Amino acid sequence: MLIDTGASSTWLMGSSCPSEACNRHDTFGPADSTTYNASTETFKLNYGTGNVTGNWVQDTVGFAGFSLPFSFGVANEVSADFNNYPMDGILGLARMPNAAHPGFPQMLVNEKVLASNIFGVSLHRGSDKTNDGEITFGAVDTTKFTGPITYTNTVNPGSIWSIPVGEAGFNGKGAGLANRTAVIDTGTSYCFMPPEDAALFYAQFPGAQISPDGNSYSIPCTTTTPAQFTFSGVTYEVPAKDWVGGKSSDTMCTSNIYSRDASGVQSWLLGDTFLKNVYSVFDMDLNRVGKF
Repeated sequence: MLIDTGASSTWLMGSSCPSEACNRHDTFGPADSTTYNASTETFKLNYGTGNVTGNWVQDTVGFAGFSLPFSFGVANEVSADFNNYPMDGILGLARMPNAAHPGFPQMLVNEKVLASNIFGVSLHRGSDKTNDGEITFGAVDTTKFTGPITYTNTVNPGSIWSIPVGEAGFNGKGAGLANRTAVIDTGTSYCFMPPEDAALFYAQFPGAQISPDGNSYSIPCTTTTPAQFTFSGVTYEVPAKDWVGGKSSDTMCTSNIYSRDASGVQSWLLGDTFLKNVYSVFDMDLNRVGKF
């Protein structure tokens, strides 16, 4: 399952799903669990890439030594976008207040299964070939970082993991991007800024070129300058090997920090391009996100 702090719903590909994506993946259905409780209530989810429809079910779900009753979706139709994704579903770790079906984080709180209602995430970098990414429920893994974790309160307590942005830019120079918010999203591969913010951001980078459709920027492939993001007075660097993507021409490469309205005006999505460079802590009790 994809660990997704940007989505609140959890679902698996269903055993009766005829879609090609389901045929390519492991599936789940009533024959797989003696506590499976089906329903006729349907769901439909639309993502930035892909959509899913199916039915809500109730079952007892176990993770890492604890179990809890939980409502989640079983998909009966999955778009072709998921054909080559490596996961069989999504574990939604965003919170959605007053949801008809409480998400996994809320159920952890309700059932009091953790000593602390937090989870820590360490993403591995694919190019490092270490395969040592980890999520820890109820604690942080202090072997994954050194020094203090800096916390930033979420914008809307009890809702999605969205926090205020202090600044962003290059070489210690900000682009005038305070008073924005960023959704800390493990389920998004890249980073996204609204076009107006991206224009200010790349104005600080000599040689950056906007694409004809305005959705992306190209920068020289020889770039070694890290991108910088500041939260609660602490600046975090994203090295060029993470934010400089594939070639768009002989000498230019597409930036992995895109120019798109992915989550609203003055709101960003900071996905794995950023998160693979920090250890992240999501605190459900104190409504804050910590990073080292």
